[in-house]
Amino acid sequence: MTGMVGGVRAPAAGGTLAVEERVPDDIRVEIPPRYCPLPCAVHPDADGLNARAAAWVNGYGLCRDGVQRARMTGNDCGGFYGRILPRAPAGRLQIAVDWCVLMFAFDDLHCDEGPASMRADDFADFATRLLRVLGAPGAPGAPGTAPDGTVDPFLAAAGDLAVRCRAQGTPVQVRRMVEGHRGWFRGVLWEFGCRLRGRTPWLDDYARMRQHTAAGSATFSWAEVVDGEEIPEREMASPAVRALRELAFTTAAFDDDLFSYGKERWLAARSEHSNGCRLNLVDVLIEERSLSLAEAMEEAVALNNRLTARFVRLRDQVSPGASEPLRRHLEHLSALIRGNLEWGLRAGRYTDPDGRHPGAVVTTGSLTETAPPAGPPGIPSVSWWWDRL
Repeated sequence: MTGMVGGVRAPAAGGTLAVEERVPDDIRVEIPPRYCPLPCAVHPDADGLNARAAAWVNGYGLCRDGVQRARMTGNDCGGFYGRILPRAPAGRLQIAVDWCVLMFAFDDLHCDEGPASMRADDFADFATRLLRVLGAPGAPGAPGTAPDGTVDPFLAAAGDLAVRCRAQGTPVQVRRMVEGHRGWFRGVLWEFGCRLRGRTPWLDDYARMRQHTAAGSATFSWAEVVDGEEIPEREMASPAVRALRELAFTTAAFDDDLFSYGKERWLAARSEHSNGCRLNLVDVLIEERSLSLAEAMEEAVALNNRLTARFVRLRDQVSPGASEPLRRHLEHLSALIRGNLEWGLRAGRYTDPDGRHPGAVVTTGSLTETAPPAGPPGIPSVSWWWDRL
């Protein structure tokens, strides 16, 4: 039996996948075939984007050497955004790649790993300062200022991004960028609550929150800035476009759970801070449905296949009547789903779990042309994606 503690499920006896004390040095994960009939291309200047982003972030004293530099290089942010916007002018795309480098470092140091993953108060303090820098880069004392008056390199770099965003984007795009980060940080605080209780969330809650914890809106706010032309609010706020964005963000985030599973297992076995909380789709399914690891992987992929198919059908309904800016946005959402798969299976972020053990995790996957069943997957919080839109 399971019980509820503050809206988060208490672990069922024998139902949680316990990470073994003696996890091997190398971990192999095989993902069942994914249905993803979407195109994929890579920006021709992906390597150059990475090099310029490294020089930019190094200029603030960040990720210059050692483990941080290895992890930054392995993240391949140029390859990530270069798959979402493969035809964008490199000069405009650079701002998104720079942001990606900075925010992966922020995520690793302040959100997900080690002692920081349990310090919600430190995160909340830093996140509010970061939001202020993004929202008001010219405010006295805001850009780059830490509580003790010193210059914080993360905040200083974020201030530069905020200034560049205002130069490159419209006021509405800037507002969407800031609101995207606000939503991301709220999602991360929800994750802190789960960890501090030592409880794995229900699938319905996890599905509702995953697009936020994965920074979906924050990530895509930069895609609109790179494109240039503003998407009309009447289109962006429509139920069908909202559903398409949520579908794409959640699908990509669930795929992240698949190809980060080996990394999380490797790190948890070596961490002093691991507890009963599991924030990964596979582990949520194992606990809630008492599945084996293989069964949970199958269920997770079946869910993502269904989400992908729904995205394609709804996109094809919306695209004919969309404005040109929205049509480009829908193309980028399509590229996110497929491109994220291609990037995630290769990124050193997941194959080198801590920046010191390259190749410690090997994750393999394949594609299938077999379409999944239609209809919602029985998760109440996301069932509206199948409503008449």
